[in-house]
Amino acid sequence: MFECKLHSSKTQSAFGPLCLLGHYLTEEEVLKPLSGIQIAQKSVKHSPTNKLIDALVGILSGCKALYEIDCRVRPDLPLQRAFGRERCADQSTISRTLNAFSEQNIAQLRRAVEAIHRTNSPIFSHPFEQEMLLLEVDLTGLRASKGAEGSTKGYFSGERNRTGRQLVRVSAPGYGELIFEKLYPGNTTSCEVLKETLKEVERFLDLDEAKRKRTLLRIDGGFGTDENLNWLCWRGYQFVAKGYGGRRANKLAKSVPEDGWREGPTKSQFLGVPTTPHRYARKTKSVLRRWFDGKGKPHKDYLVSTLFELSSAQIAKLYDGRGGMEVDIKGDKRGLGIEKRRKKSFHAQEALVLLAQLSHNLLVWFKRWFLGGTEAAKLGVERLVRDVFAMPAQVRVGRFSGMVRLKLAHLHPWAKAVAVGIEAQCPRNGWHTIWRQS
Repeated sequence: MFECKLHSSKTQSAFGPLCLLGHYLTEEEVLKPLSGIQIAQKSVKHSPTNKLIDALVGILSGCKALYEIDCRVRPDLPLQRAFGRERCADQSTISRTLNAFSEQNIAQLRRAVEAIHRTNSPIFSHPFEQEMLLLEVDLTGLRASKGAEGSTKGYFSGERNRTGRQLVRVSAPGYGELIFEKLYPGNTTSCEVLKETLKEVERFLDLDEAKRKRTLLRIDGGFGTDENLNWLCWRGYQFVAKGYGGRRANKLAKSVPEDGWREGPTKSQFLGVPTTPHRYARKTKSVLRRWFDGKGKPHKDYLVSTLFELSSAQIAKLYDGRGGMEVDIKGDKRGLGIEKRRKKSFHAQEALVLLAQLSHNLLVWFKRWFLGGTEAAKLGVERLVRDVFAMPAQVRVGRFSGMVRLKLAHLHPWAKAVAVGIEAQCPRNGWHTIWRQS
């Protein structure tokens, strides 16, 4: 015989560590800049700011679509209260708020996300005198239906005749943070957006001429036109870039002596330095790469770098580090659902992009705030959302002291890391974690 009763738990949460993050953000007023967004919409039960916070919590809890908020966030009372909410708005209400976004609202949301970033990121105190700041720029496709605004045919990796939009993103791999993101129509190409993107980065990071000389850009072939590389030279940046197009690679390869090829850092890869390289606005070094794929087909491309004092192998290895950015993009697509969560309105989609950018950085800061020195600090975005944040726990908050107590299941593989990390990082702030044995 079976019996079923409806129950509303005030302490049991399916997202214990996420509740911890929510209480910290609420106590420190980290998300306060979001209150400056003025959306032309009536507030009945929930203000537009509260609904944006609900959407943010949905992203952090792993909702791949807005409708999942009703199943994952709304039933979880401790999670809602951790973010200062008595009751989460339903997904249709949140969707209407996103649909009401205008270009002015996008600018307000971007300023709010940047204000949160400035307050919490260590990148703004980067020691340029001691080491260069490494930035990576990439353009990735976000598929969308044909009827969505800005959705056109364009380049989407591995898929033909697909429609969607393009997302440009700038990241700082040394800090794990996203610096800038912006949405474009689907037929936008990489070479068209580089200058505009870097001007926004210069504004945000306050990169003057001296700092630009100590900033290293790592970009792929889509950005590597002669016009763009010369512009980077004139702006004073250091860079390592793949050259645009394959014809020049074949031409430069002919100027490499047959005995001038050396084995590269990657298996079956050979490197050569052309005797007659293309000249740019500043002194650079060009490196030819040739290799054979799994079917025995030969390939060639070339790298260009202002770090001419480095060897060919060092330049090739430095460029190969871009593979980490490709992993981060895949992690954000799977963990934060930046491609699954689709809106027909272009401004609504860009609002979701900015909220996902904020979510990514909050995850990075969560590791610094609470998981430093533990194995969990090495996890990427997808594993944090799927394995760490989605950890069942009992959450209690002291009525007068405000002390947050978490009871974590002992058998969860990441429970000990979370408990140890919180106790080590925040012994004075009243955070208390119980590592439950059963």
